[in-house]
Amino acid sequence: MADHPLQNRDLPDMTELNGLRDAFRQKVAALPSHPRFQSRIGVVLSGGGARGAYEAGVLMAFQDAEVPTHIVAATSIGSINAAGFAAHSSTTVGNADSLVHSWLELTPSMLGIDWSKYIFVLAGLIAASAGIGNFLWQWMNDNGIFLHPHSPKLTWFALGAAGVSILFFADELSYIGYVALNLLRGRRWTPDRKAWRSLGANVLVWGFVVLFLGFTHIHFPRPGRSEGYYELSAPLPVIVCIVMAIGFYRLFRTPLSNLSHRVLRMPLRTGLFANFERTKFLRARIPELQLRASPIRVVMTATDLHRGSARFFTNVPPEDLLTDPDVDRDFVLQDVECPPDLVQAAVASSSYTFAYEAVPMEGRLWTDGGIVTNQPIRPAIRLGADVLFLVMVTPLTGDDDTGAVRTFLDVGVHAVDILISKNFKSDVLMLENLNRLCTIYAGEMGVRPEQIELQMGNQHYRFIKSFTVAPEKPLPAMALDFDGETLRPVIVHGYRDATAVLLEYLDYETNRPARESRQVVRLAAERMEGDFRIIR
Repeated sequence: MADHPLQNRDLPDMTELNGLRDAFRQKVAALPSHPRFQSRIGVVLSGGGARGAYEAGVLMAFQDAEVPTHIVAATSIGSINAAGFAAHSSTTVGNADSLVHSWLELTPSMLGIDWSKYIFVLAGLIAASAGIGNFLWQWMNDNGIFLHPHSPKLTWFALGAAGVSILFFADELSYIGYVALNLLRGRRWTPDRKAWRSLGANVLVWGFVVLFLGFTHIHFPRPGRSEGYYELSAPLPVIVCIVMAIGFYRLFRTPLSNLSHRVLRMPLRTGLFANFERTKFLRARIPELQLRASPIRVVMTATDLHRGSARFFTNVPPEDLLTDPDVDRDFVLQDVECPPDLVQAAVASSSYTFAYEAVPMEGRLWTDGGIVTNQPIRPAIRLGADVLFLVMVTPLTGDDDTGAVRTFLDVGVHAVDILISKNFKSDVLMLENLNRLCTIYAGEMGVRPEQIELQMGNQHYRFIKSFTVAPEKPLPAMALDFDGETLRPVIVHGYRDATAVLLEYLDYETNRPARESRQVVRLAAERMEGDFRIIR
């Protein structure tokens, strides 16, 4: 049905996935009756970084089942998957072959995840410190002050080792002082691992500093004499330098803090990595003209950093959306826009917080849509979907350990995962409450829930049949593990999970009533159980 030359062909080096595809297509072909697909089907794709490979496997199962996807509402990495899925098909049956190929050939550098930038930053700091150090050395020599190392190799090694130790253990140094101060004040304190780490860091750093100063002596001229020098040898230089350093720090701590706050922020950007390589990668794989021509409605969620609100970018103009059945006109006119650059919109929607820079577009600054809505259920429903497939990249329970937290980037990743779980559960609860209300009235009227429509004032609510595709256990990939070899089993996992859900859906679709048979039930305000307007 789709127009891409790769459709339904076996994938190289994916024996397990190819076997699953053959078996699933045979199961679908063997069904006693093929449904007429009366539903308007929406697929909701969440965020999750590299775990979005799971979604690629799910979308490939939709392709093999020949299930139409009228709407794909997505956020974060889901937006890229949605765009790639829709762009390579000229029908509502999407094509995930090119999308899966792209995932398989991924490397971190293709997406701009390149830590060498920070090696250059570190090299710049080293060059700056070396230049300033040599300048001070020359100034001291010009003024008759000489620094003589007893053992040059050992002395300079100790200085370098002290610098490297400070680089890695600077945040551990101060805690032991806090412990000592509490002990001096007679407060009770229980030894902990942090104190031992701090003690070890101080011994290491100050050990190298003392070693450097201990093998050094200083000559400086006697005042008023043309000849003769004072000589300071260890341990006196050690004591003098330590006392001077402590005194200087205590005296100038506040101005130094203010200065470093201004200066050290200058090389920082809105994210660790730029979007250039990632944008180039996507432009080569998502044909924008074909995406605009696709009959699949793609909705990409991005966050406006200045306003703190979500915006929904679509691949067709809003006036085209208004011609679709069951569309919420107010939502389309107020919250939806068709950007001039769809690939840039996908980049903005997937600018993972902390990792990628925010994207300037149309005079505003945009970042990952997962900040405000990680499961964009609302736009899918408001664009007319009455069957939803909710695709998650984290287990539904949310109770499983998702990995160690060691850096600020890990904190950001876990924070987004928490948002995914909370937003998803909240939206699903609203959806379940609405469906329960429809089921109650349908039972009273002796019809199926799909056959009624609830009306309260100007608001209309309908039964939304939902299917959830999610892994049972955490996927073996973190958010930035964009490596094709690592993600192969994740793609297979997504495909396998989706096939079971799609077979369940095909059975449901075969037996569901026609869309035209809805009966309107008008309700008084006091009979509504909760405010469902946030999802419809």
